[in-house]
Amino acid sequence: MRFEGKVAIVTGASSGIGRATARLFAKEGATVIAAARRLKRLEDVKHKAEELGYPGRIIPCKTDVRDPEQINRMFDLALEECGHLDILVNNAGMLDGQLPIHETSEEIYDMIYETNQRAVFLCCQRAIRIFLKQGTPANIVNVASAASLRGLKGGTMYVMTKHAVLGLTRNISASFFEKGIRCNCIEPANILTEINKVPRDMGIGIEEWQNRAGLAAPLHTITKPGDKKPTLGKPKDCAHLIAFLADDKEAGYINGAEVKIDAGFLNL
Repeated sequence: MRFEGKVAIVTGASSGIGRATARLFAKEGATVIAAARRLKRLEDVKHKAEELGYPGRIIPCKTDVRDPEQINRMFDLALEECGHLDILVNNAGMLDGQLPIHETSEEIYDMIYETNQRAVFLCCQRAIRIFLKQGTPANIVNVASAASLRGLKGGTMYVMTKHAVLGLTRNISASFFEKGIRCNCIEPANILTEINKVPRDMGIGIEEWQNRAGLAAPLHTITKPGDKKPTLGKPKDCAHLIAFLADDKEAGYINGAEVKIDAGFLNL
């Protein structure tokens, strides 16, 4: 149990990569503050972990990361329940429906920015303050994206905010390693999750793109209609990579890493 006695916060933990990560951490002995907007789903994750007899535990925390007050309550809960914090996984994110810049309204700008960029900044800021006060080894794993590395066509806000996550990861890794704080990020592409569901349900984005995207991540959509789609990865693939980076024993000298998890798709 590599995370026995560790306390982790995982945002966006009600589905996809976040859910898989919260479950894996609990399986490895961690206490996990599982944060997301959908409390019922978080409770299902908790109950499933209990049914499977995981040695760690999952504490659901209803959180909309667009609200700074709810972010602070999430961290307060970790400290109240456990007295310390060791790991932060910034996973919560939202697509913009592949909208180009000239079709992106101020409302959509605010929604994507607050979810993908400001929330990650605020979570990292609060975590760093806690880590420095504790004076113990700790780390952050950010879920960036293949869109952190490519321009794509459309998807202006998603690309912009995911580039910001990569920049923040680099800055924190360079600033705090001597204090015992590591910060790394993963860059998924073509992972089978529900990330497209929110913009689709809200009617945000380009209908033709929505139809082609299905449940895949955004790079899946740059293939032309009729072309064979790349093989999709699973959330657990990302969860195992996140757990490796969060493990101080196995990855203690890995800092500022930007790890693609895409089955080589970005090399095509």
